[in-house]
Amino acid sequence: MSEGLVKHSEEFTKQITTVLPGIHCAIGYGLANSILIEGNDGNIIIDTLESRESAEEVKKDFDKISSKSILAIIYTHNHGDHIFGAGVFANENTKIYSHSKTLEILDKTMNLVQPITFQRASRQFGTYLNKQTGHINCGIGSFLNYNQNNHRAYLPPTDTFNENSFELNIAGRQFVLYYAPGETDDHIVIYMPKENVLFAADNIYKSFPNIYAIRGTTTRDPLQWISSLDLMRNFHVEYLIPSHTKPIVGKNEIYQTLTFYRDAIQFVHDQTIRFINKGLTPDEIIGNKLIELPPKLKQHPYLQEFYGTVNWSIRAIFDRYLGWFSGKTSDLNVDSPKIRAENLIQFGGGTKQVFEKAQLAFKEEKYQWALELIEALTLFHEDLNLEELNEFHSLILEKLASLEISANGRNWYLTKSLEVKGFIQIKPSEKQMIETVFKSSIQNCLKVLSVNFNYQKAKEQNLLIFFHFNDTNEKYSIEIRNSIVDMQDDWNDKMMLPNLIIEIKTENIWKQVLSRSKTPVEALDNEDICIKNQQGEDYPEGILEFIQFLLLFTP
Repeated sequence: MSEGLVKHSEEFTKQITTVLPGIHCAIGYGLANSILIEGNDGNIIIDTLESRESAEEVKKDFDKISSKSILAIIYTHNHGDHIFGAGVFANENTKIYSHSKTLEILDKTMNLVQPITFQRASRQFGTYLNKQTGHINCGIGSFLNYNQNNHRAYLPPTDTFNENSFELNIAGRQFVLYYAPGETDDHIVIYMPKENVLFAADNIYKSFPNIYAIRGTTTRDPLQWISSLDLMRNFHVEYLIPSHTKPIVGKNEIYQTLTFYRDAIQFVHDQTIRFINKGLTPDEIIGNKLIELPPKLKQHPYLQEFYGTVNWSIRAIFDRYLGWFSGKTSDLNVDSPKIRAENLIQFGGGTKQVFEKAQLAFKEEKYQWALELIEALTLFHEDLNLEELNEFHSLILEKLASLEISANGRNWYLTKSLEVKGFIQIKPSEKQMIETVFKSSIQNCLKVLSVNFNYQKAKEQNLLIFFHFNDTNEKYSIEIRNSIVDMQDDWNDKMMLPNLIIEIKTENIWKQVLSRSKTPVEALDNEDICIKNQQGEDYPEGILEFIQFLLLFTP
C-alpha cells in the first residue's frame, strides 16, 4: 500500500512557490512549510520550520527573493516544526506573535516530557530512516529535520492575544489572526482581506486529519476542529495556504475541499459515538469494520490515510469521551506485560513452540498475531537464539510496514525494526538536553524537578529548601513531603523554617548545574552558589546536604 505514499512524495518537491506577488511558500525543506510575505519596509514570516538547520536553508532562498529585515514572525501554533527555527529569521527588533495559549502550552510541556516525545516523534516521523532503510515521506511533509544532530532556534512570543480575533498591520500588510482550535488547542488561522488569502496552518493538509498522533498527544477535539473548518469555509477565499502540503487556488475548490474535510471528521466522530452508545469497544468497532468512510469521502485526495487514520481516530474519540477503560471487565486490572507474556508462552507450550507458532502465523499472513507472539518472546528468550529472534522480529515489522498506508505507522514499524536489530538508539543528545534547559525559564527549570524526583531514594524524608537568584532577585521554595516535590514561587516569613537557603549568583549558574555542564562542587568552590542556614548565615556544613538533595533527582 506504500505506492500511494511514493506518489504522494511529489507533493513535497523542494520549491519556493509564489502564490501571489509578495507571498511565497517554501515547501519540502522539512516537515512544515514556511511562508515569506514581503512588506513595504520589511518582511513577515509565518512559521519557521523545525530546526536551525532547516530554517537556515530556507532563509538562504528567501533572501534571494528579498533581503529586507524580518519585522514579524507569526506562530500558528506550538508544534516544534513551526517554531524551532525562529532564531534564524529574527533580529533584536523582530516581533513574534501567537495566541496566548501557545506560550501556556510551551511553558508546560517543552521540557517536561522531552526524552519520551523525542523517541516517539523520531519513530513516527522516521527521522532515523533514509532511502536505504525505507524512508519515503512523512505524510504531510518531506521529512522531519530534527534528530540528535540538530539544534533548536526557538524564541518565545513577544506579543500574544487571547481574543477570538486580532488585527495586525505590518509593513503595509493587513492581517487578521483568528483563534481556530483544531489540530491543537492554540491554533490560529491568518486572513489577509485585501489579498483574499487564508493561511490554514495545520487545520487542513492533503491527508486524513491526525485526530490522534501516535508520537503521543491528547486527542484533538473533533467538534472544535469541525467548527474551525466551518469558520474557514465562510471566508470564501481565493487562496488557501496550509502549513503542510501545497496551496489550493479557487474559491469553489477551496470551499468544497474544506467541506469534505470537515464532513469526514464529523462522520468518524458521529459514527464512533453511535457505536459507543451500543456498548461496543474500540477493538470491536475496528475489528468488525463497522466504520469505513463512504466512497465519496474515501476517494477524496485530501482524505487519504497518509497521516491520520480512521481507526486511530476511533480509538482517540472513544478515549476522549470515556477514557482508557474499554468497558471490557478483564481490562480493569490487566496483568503486567511480563506476566501476560509468561502465560501466553506457557499456554503455547514453551518458548520454542511459540516461536514456531509465530513463524507459522507469518506464513499464513497473520502478521499482527506473529508480532504479538514475538513481543512476548522478547521477554523470555533464554532458550532461543537471540539473533534469530531479533531477525524474525524485524522481518515482521518490515512486512507490516509494507502494508501500512499511513506514513506515521510505516515509519514507526521501520524505525522499530532498526532498533530491534541494534542499529540505532533513540534519545536526545546531551547537547539538545542542555539547549532545552537554557531555553526554559528558571521557574520551569525548577518545576521539572518534580517529574524527575526519585521518591524511593528520598525514603519519605521531609525537606524544605529556599532558592534565591541574586541577578533577578527571584525566590522559590522546594518542599519534599509525602514523596512529592512542591515548588512554589517566592517564600516569606510565614513559611516554616527551611533546612537550607541556596543563594545563587545568576539563573545561568543554576541552569549549568541542572544541565551538568558545571558540577555543584565547581559552583560552590567558585562561590557561584552559597549555602546558608535558617538564619541566613553561611553554612559550609550544608554542602553535603545540598548534594544529597540534588541526588534525589537522578535516575
